[in-house]
Amino acid sequence: MLYILEGNECNFKSTVAEKLSKQLNIPIVKGSSFEFSQCTNEVLFERFKQLAELDNVIIDRFIYSNRVYASLYEDYAILTDEQRGEIESLIKNKATVYYLFADSNVIETRIKQRGDDYVVPEMVSKINNLYDQTMSAAKVKVVAYDTNDWSSDEIVGDIV
Repeated sequence: MLYILEGNECNFKSTVAEKLSKQLNIPIVKGSSFEFSQCTNEVLFERFKQLAELDNVIIDRFIYSNRVYASLYEDYAILTDEQRGEIESLIKNKATVYYLFADSNVIETRIKQRGDDYVVPEMVSKINNLYDQTMSAAKVKVVAYDTNDWSSDEIVGDIV
């Protein structure tokens, strides 16, 4: 089983990953990040294919985050629709994507409180819209949690 956590900043992804890892005794793998996107398309595609071959891991951000953020930052590698489709075909029978989201105003407040190295509050609404589009087009099982209504403990309990 692959547990894939996706969503905008400040939606408890890392916290849920850590708690889920302890409960299930499985590792966390960083799937997509600003650092990983600073490579070529070919390198990125191979990395995601390798991640798709894993089992019994939690992936903190994956191909869906790549689509959202790389479309906003011109110098980041982005998978093609065909590459994303190939990866989804590799994971569709063994993965669930847990989409953690909240209203833009909630995320903006959290970012102002916590801070963020990459996302400023003015970008939140656009990122939320891109995630909504991306997750609705996903060809794998997606379970969504509004983090304004669900705590990290409640999300982990529901997943387990």
